[in-house]
Amino acid sequence: MKILVAGGCGYVGSALVPRLAERGYDVRVIDTLWFGNYLPKDTSIEKKDLFELRQEDLKGFDQVVFLAGLSNDPMAEFSPSLNFIHNAAAPAYLAYISKKAGVKRFVFASTCSVYGYQEDALCTEQDPAVSSYPYGISKLQGERAVMQMADSGFSVICLRKGTVCGH
Repeated sequence: MKILVAGGCGYVGSALVPRLAERGYDVRVIDTLWFGNYLPKDTSIEKKDLFELRQEDLKGFDQVVFLAGLSNDPMAEFSPSLNFIHNAAAPAYLAYISKKAGVKRFVFASTCSVYGYQEDALCTEQDPAVSSYPYGISKLQGERAVMQMADSGFSVICLRKGTVCGH
């Protein structure tokens, strides 16, 4: 199986990409390298902005995993405009050209921030998305954009992760 990981050099990608490769998947990474590259040397990495990708670039991929974008509230507050571009428009664009290229599955790394600030509360997919902050709003916009493209030939998965951090 051939997988494209957008933003694969980031924190989550630096753990995910090697594990996919260990399991025999053919993995290619597209990343702007904002935070460097900590992937194994034999990883196929292309330094490129996602908006430079075209439908032809995705031919032959079975899955696309979107880990790119701005990753937290402080970054989103610093530049709300870039936040909305990278967390809402970029996944919508990548899902669109993925589907047109014949990719069968699109995985979008979203966030529990779509539920707004919660203290000592558990949320499920049935709870309302009530974020009033740029980061949560943008990720919800990204979810809605990619989910509307789902059909019998294009599976879309949105993962609402909690905060992921470490050294």
